[in-house]
Amino acid sequence: MDKKKALKLAKKYINNQPRPRGLMKQFKKNGLGCLLGEVYELTAQYIQENENAPDGVKTHLKQILPSIAFYKVLIKKEGSKEKALETFEKFCFVKVKKFAKLITVVMKFPGLYKKVPSIMEMLLAKTFGEKCGFKYIHKECENGFAADMLMCPYFETCKKYACPELTQMFCKSDDICYGNMHSKLVWARTKTLGMGGDCCDFKLYIKND
Repeated sequence: MDKKKALKLAKKYINNQPRPRGLMKQFKKNGLGCLLGEVYELTAQYIQENENAPDGVKTHLKQILPSIAFYKVLIKKEGSKEKALETFEKFCFVKVKKFAKLITVVMKFPGLYKKVPSIMEMLLAKTFGEKCGFKYIHKECENGFAADMLMCPYFETCKKYACPELTQMFCKSDDICYGNMHSKLVWARTKTLGMGGDCCDFKLYIKND
């Protein structure tokens, strides 16, 4: 893939993917719009370096690679990973929190919450399976589903680009989105790969009355 095509894809990913688009808006809002050119260039470079990744993995790379680029540019500006991570966290959850509120509104539809565990389990199999770079094992769970995620392209890609600490932002996004969907639904994790665990022990179940 030549640089021109990669740059075009980079801009498409950032404009079309929720998290990168949210980061772009926060850069502009906080007077950092002048750094977006560097973000596009770096994202394009990462796209070129990962052009042979399986299609399923590329689905996730569309938001992973731009996110890493935003973070790397912030490190250069802030002068340290600690400060860059703090700024990234402040920027990246603005849109995520709005999406979380939308989920709670949708969950008010009568009886919908009861279907969520099975819907999430189907989504896990379709979008977070081995073809997409993940590896997990199912666990027993009453009134819901549970799985231990053993391999994750978010963690592996961040580790590849020497920023494994960034993975926690993706983990926290899940907690924000799914942690308060409905009073009858419990989203539980005790550890994640991105926060130093040996796996991500996902669990989503319906509370017993």
